[in-house]
Formats: sequence, C-alpha cells, structure tokens
Amino acid sequence: MERNVGGTDRTIRIAVGLVLVAAMMVTVAFGESLGDPTQGIIAAALLLVAFVLLATVGAEKCPANRVLGRNTYDEHESER
Repeated sequence: MERNVGGTDRTIRIAVGLVLVAAMMVTVAFGESLGDPTQGIIAAALLLVAFVLLATVGAEKCPANRVLGRNTYDEHESER
C-alpha cells in the first residue's frame, strides 16, 4: 500500500490521538461515577481509537483513506 497520510492530515491525527489518550486517562482517574464495567469499556475504546490514529501517522498509510480515494501525502514535503 502506498503512503497516503501527510501534511495537515498527520497533524490532526496526532492532535486528536493525544487528546483521546488524555481523555482515557481522565476517564480512568475520575470516571467512577460511570460504573465499573462502563468506565473500562469507555477507556478501552478511547485508547483503541487513539492507537489507530497514531499508528496510521507512524506508518503514513491509512486503509480508510485508500477506500475513500484520499491521498494527503506529499513526497516533496518528506524530503525537507
């Protein structure tokens, strides 16, 4: 699969991924009012989505972008 994640797309994915990791930590620390199983499910879901976003940034490849026909990767930008 060709690289298809770059530029602003990468920046947004990094920012959202880090915000989701922070939200997961807040859920674990202060989410006791959600109930025991619900708190864990929400925290796991947030961490999973954050992992996927950050993994696609690292690999510079996103299957969803490929299916949608999007390509934000610029070869000249990576050479700088």
